[in-house]
Amino acid sequence: MGSSISQYQKKKRVSSLSSKQTPKYNTPISTRSPTTSTDSVIVRGRKYHGESSSVYWLPNDDEEMDRLVGQHFALKTLLEGNIPKEALDHIDLDKGAKILDLGCGPGTWIMDMATEYPNSEFIGIDMCDIFPNNIRPVNVTFKIVNILEGLPFEDDTFDMANLTLFILALKKDQWIPLLKEIKRVIKPGGLFLSRELYGNEFIQWASQVFTERLIERDQEPCIADKMKEFIQNTGLEIVCYTKKHTYPGKTCAK
Repeated sequence: MGSSISQYQKKKRVSSLSSKQTPKYNTPISTRSPTTSTDSVIVRGRKYHGESSSVYWLPNDDEEMDRLVGQHFALKTLLEGNIPKEALDHIDLDKGAKILDLGCGPGTWIMDMATEYPNSEFIGIDMCDIFPNNIRPVNVTFKIVNILEGLPFEDDTFDMANLTLFILALKKDQWIPLLKEIKRVIKPGGLFLSRELYGNEFIQWASQVFTERLIERDQEPCIADKMKEFIQNTGLEIVCYTKKHTYPGKTCAK
């Protein structure tokens, strides 16, 4: 039984990107820390977020962070990199760009990207302070942000925004407002990268019970099927669409 992952790359409007306001970085690490922290609750020995406005229902403890790190490298292998090769036709990460990672979790994707592209600036946001507080690339900044309350950035701030696997994080009616907010903070000519599990096969793998649970929470189990429509309704232009198939479990051989 397999699952597939859809990967999108969106262009807001056609124009050239500028790196004049993007600083260069020489220092290998940073020791900056967030100024606030978030509340958590313990349920059956696992730690969860305490944010009442969010429907995200996975833990945020060390065990979950380990899983997310593994998930990152699994996706990187499946998709042959942290971003589609086609994205490099629209953004010069080597010269310098400003990147936003929404729901960054432990920050694995953003720190991997920051190491690969040291001349670009990366900002990761999450409602939980589960990202590194000490050692990390100097071109990485983490902020505690509940995206349901809006993005605390000016219009046309970022050259690219990344949103990965939010199927468990949003209700059905929260997708379009979030996409509109993401569009607001992306520069003209900027990119939006989204990766979601593709509906039908993922549902089969996750089981009917899991699907019913999503529906009970007013969430969208088939979000990958609907992302094209949502993105287009937001006014973003899809310039690259890729579907990848993966089959979880051990390799079978005769």
